[in-house]
Amino acid sequence: MDLFNFSLQQLQTFLFIFIRVGALLFFAPIFGSRNVPLQMKVGLTFILSIIVYPMVKVNLNHIPEGIFPMAILMIGEIFIGITIGFITMLIFAGIQLAGNVVGFQMGFDIVNIIDPSTTSQISIIAQLQNIIALLIFLSINAHHLFIKAIIDSFELIPPLGSHFNGALIAMIVSLAGDIFEIAVKVGAPIMATLLFTSVAMGLIARTVPEMNVFIVGFPLKIAVGLLMIGVSLPFFSILLKGIFDGMGRDMYKLLRLMG
Repeated sequence: MDLFNFSLQQLQTFLFIFIRVGALLFFAPIFGSRNVPLQMKVGLTFILSIIVYPMVKVNLNHIPEGIFPMAILMIGEIFIGITIGFITMLIFAGIQLAGNVVGFQMGFDIVNIIDPSTTSQISIIAQLQNIIALLIFLSINAHHLFIKAIIDSFELIPPLGSHFNGALIAMIVSLAGDIFEIAVKVGAPIMATLLFTSVAMGLIARTVPEMNVFIVGFPLKIAVGLLMIGVSLPFFSILLKGIFDGMGRDMYKLLRLMG
């Protein structure tokens, strides 16, 4: 594309690419965090759009004229980008749900902090596990999946070529239901240990009634919970690697359904 001599249709094509890339980056983890300045997001979107533009083949004759047809097509491009980023957000939502349950069992249900990425209150244990998950996400280069998905999405779903059907909606609902499965897998070792600890404290309270189990049990649960978080880190890392690998496959399944 000649930067100083381009047609209106070429500008429209670039606009479609820019909107799809921007929607993906604004909803993807790391890139979409509210900690990232808006100027950086827009700049990264613009650079990626310029890189992707020569690789995209679009039938310029099919670009409609008029504000309303263009607006409908832009909404479709936004939905494609949001859908790709939505998959990863579901994974981190499951991790945060597991952290909230573990924090509640440890007695941290009133120790909440503000999550800067969502500006909502979450358990301090959920924030800890979320940070660890982000580090694992970066260490295995899972964020490269988004850049690859951006380029491949234009091959699977060219601009103006997206469509939506019942199979797509069913898969999105199924992926949303996986939040609870991810939460159980991530938090299972810690939740099971804390459950056994509570049962043990209940038996001690029955056999030694003069012991104040509430005073003893509160720091004990915290210690056991933190110990299990540290012990289960290798399991946590292996589990997340498998989940992030599945995330890439789910991305392409959704793209094929939309294309």
